[in-house]
Amino acid sequence: MLEEPYRWIEAIRNRREYLDDQLQGASPVVGMAYQGGLLLLTTTPGPRKLFEVYNEIAFAAIGHPADIEKLRKAVIDIAHVEGFNLSASDVSLQRLVSFGIGPLMKSAFDEIFRSPFIARVLLAELESEDGAFYAIDADGSFAPVGRCAAIAGTEASAEGAVARLNERDGRGLELEDALRVALEAWACGRLLAEGEEETPPDDVRIADFLGRTLAEVNVEAAVLDRALPTKSKFRLLQPADLKRLLAAYAN
Repeated sequence: MLEEPYRWIEAIRNRREYLDDQLQGASPVVGMAYQGGLLLLTTTPGPRKLFEVYNEIAFAAIGHPADIEKLRKAVIDIAHVEGFNLSASDVSLQRLVSFGIGPLMKSAFDEIFRSPFIARVLLAELESEDGAFYAIDADGSFAPVGRCAAIAGTEASAEGAVARLNERDGRGLELEDALRVALEAWACGRLLAEGEEETPPDDVRIADFLGRTLAEVNVEAAVLDRALPTKSKFRLLQPADLKRLLAAYAN
């Protein structure tokens, strides 16, 4: 009997190591405030990773596509139940995280005979002038972050991307300039994740990496746009919106 707590602790440690191993190669997702709202950007070889949740709330994730889809649907369901039972104004990012997706992911992680969600999640909301981001880890732990955020396969990758984003105050940038800042922050995080850099890469290294990489990946970007006249502020950017950005790094 005395050994049971230690076995549980060891099982939790093994699950954490397993999740870190499964997620370490993931393409980062970066988010930042810009003049018109909030921007999310990542790259993907296949399924989308950026979605609308509810009016002014967006969802992004890295990890196993099936788990990302389960979590996306869960957050949408929770948001719409809140909106139906209370009101649309009561659907907030803080409530969705604290009473919804956070406990859901923690429960799956803690139950050692159940498969955990192989995913990390980033949620964004146009709640104020700067907006808000929440990052939720695979074990259900979460934290609010500032005007910019990132989730990635490794801690160094996420920290490097955020450090790059913090070099510019995106709140004064037009969308085209914000896209460039976000893409370069993604590249910084990706280089650190792949182990090509031990310290944050400089501008030349980032430009070279983007020139070699962008032809092989699909850049996905979405905004929560305050200027949209509809209740839903989510807009997935189209290839035409990204054309000039990608052309700037083409070799």
